[in-house]
Amino acid sequence: MVKETSCGAVIYKIENANPLFLLVKSVKSGNWGLPKGHMEKGETEKETAVREIFEETGIKQLKFDNNFRQEDVYIIDNEETTKLGYKIEKHVVYFFALSAGNEILEYDKKEISESIWVNFQKAKELLLFHNSKEILSLAYKKIIEEGG
Repeated sequence: MVKETSCGAVIYKIENANPLFLLVKSVKSGNWGLPKGHMEKGETEKETAVREIFEETGIKQLKFDNNFRQEDVYIIDNEETTKLGYKIEKHVVYFFALSAGNEILEYDKKEISESIWVNFQKAKELLLFHNSKEILSLAYKKIIEEGG
């Protein structure tokens, strides 16, 4: 089994006293998700998250919450991995970051077809995977507990 690591973040901004979350839509799968991407050799998890967030959203100004790090681990076993002859143990590390919120969203159109800011309920509806919804819920709870 091959191990792969990706890093990203739950990104939010406050608009009219309400938190909005940034989701990106994958060109490859057509699914909405949180911005993330593969870790490159020599990078730290946070360096990967910052680079991938910029590549997928164009956002540069982020304030990371140093007390939030969630890891999602799952096995990829599909038609593609069968052809390769091995399964992939995928680790996805998510941080939590506040965006200045005034940046124009720009993204790599080869990877991302759309990006949107949505409220918590809409984000939970759009996210496909249970683990992503759970991580989003933890971030939302933190915002509520800390008063934005």
